[in-house]
Amino acid sequence: MIDLDFDLITDGLTLGLDRNSRAVKLAIKRAVRKTLNALRTFVLRQVSRDSGMSQKKLRHYQRVHISLRDNDGLLWVGLNPVPLHETGRVSWSRKRSGARVRGKTYAGSFYRSVYGSQPKVWIRSSRNRQEGHPGYHPKRRRYKAAPGSLNRGRFPVELLGAPLEDSADKLDVRIEQFARDRFRKNLAHELEYALEHERR
Repeated sequence: MIDLDFDLITDGLTLGLDRNSRAVKLAIKRAVRKTLNALRTFVLRQVSRDSGMSQKKLRHYQRVHISLRDNDGLLWVGLNPVPLHETGRVSWSRKRSGARVRGKTYAGSFYRSVYGSQPKVWIRSSRNRQEGHPGYHPKRRRYKAAPGSLNRGRFPVELLGAPLEDSADKLDVRIEQFARDRFRKNLAHELEYALEHERR
């Protein structure tokens, strides 16, 4: 959660203006809202760059909430874990010790179609208790073989995931700099529009 304080920028740009006037108050509110909306796109673009996932795929796992409070904004970024196979090209063969994604090998994992036709990165639950790889559990569900399955001894298996919290942590400094620059630009524009509208 990031608390964005725009008071210093607001004080500088409204120097000599009536801060209590309806036009100035509305200009500030609009500038804050536009800035926070721009942050949604900014966060998505930055996490996409850090994680290697496309922005289109990330939209399914990212949650960004914004709220206004006077001249300040509150930004909350929530990133759910994503399936490992979504984060980059997967390399695997039976001779390997595990599937390799974005330069990292996940020991004990394999890249196969277990459920459905799409191959994904899986690991047997018993093996992952040793390896400790992060799992992807959209509903905290474990995958098990159907009764009577010939592969019953190979189950249960877990779908491996990639947590995005690290990407979110790296965003703090970049978010604050982007927010200040964007708010300054937005407020200058909104004040110019409001004052011009008042003169008419």
